[in-house]
Amino acid sequence: MPLPDLQAILVSVKRLDSLLTDEFDALKAQQLDSFESLQQEKVGLLQALAESGVVNNAAEPADSKTLEMLVADPLWADITDLLEVCRKSHQRNELLISKQLDAIKGALATLQNQDPNSTLELYTKLGRVKSSRRSILSGDA
Repeated sequence: MPLPDLQAILVSVKRLDSLLTDEFDALKAQQLDSFESLQQEKVGLLQALAESGVVNNAAEPADSKTLEMLVADPLWADITDLLEVCRKSHQRNELLISKQLDAIKGALATLQNQDPNSTLELYTKLGRVKSSRRSILSGDA
């Protein structure tokens, strides 16, 4: 098995890192159109990396000599270090998406709860929950 082009892989991984940063910025600013447009390029990059020859399929295992040459190349260390940064960036973005979805679900639940007998929970100055028998939507809150 010939060695994959590590320089091209490094360029792709650097672009992936940049895309993940752009994705985070778009999520923070809630620019969904920008976020969506980044997804197409990100998926293409991930597909190219998967097809680069570094990831073997189980039916065609790499020989140990090829693996030793790959690991000995200094570019390989750069690639794996940057991939670890990308993994952490992806997790950060996933966490931000989850928090935004939870906030939206909470807002929707509040808006959909129109029961006049429901309680409105407020916090006191000491941080304790103070319960009030008022509805948020009834106008007397």
